Amino acid sequence: MIIETIILDSDLSIILLDQTSHYFGGYFHVKVLVLCDIPLNQSYFKDAAEYRHAVGKMGTSARFERVLEKMAVPESEIESVRSLLIQAFHDTSEAYLSTPDFAPRFVRSEYQRCMKNPSKILSLRA
Repeated sequence: MIIETIILDSDLSIILLDQTSHYFGGYFHVKVLVLCDIPLNQSYFKDAAEYRHAVGKMGTSARFERVLEKMAVPESEIESVRSLLIQAFHDTSEAYLSTPDFAPRFVRSEYQRCMKNPSKILSLRA
């Protein structure tokens, strides 16, 4: 279930998904998945050939993904723990994702990682 969608000035969208699940007894694994699909842009690469190569290897976007989680949360505390995790994300990572150079740096980094470890290519495709 989508908890929140954040639209950044760069037109990127961050989606926060609730993936909380029962852990054991009256305890839960509070988990929020943070996703941001970043379209590959030719300007992020040294030339058109590298861009085409990246699209061939990675697809048309790279996915930024983070997991915010806490284990063994009593049922009565799920909402407050989820709120704390989301607030911590807003206080720290949201600013990082909002910087103008985030998208090009992230895409180039994922491309380099893809080139170093070709077996990871399929997991990068959005």
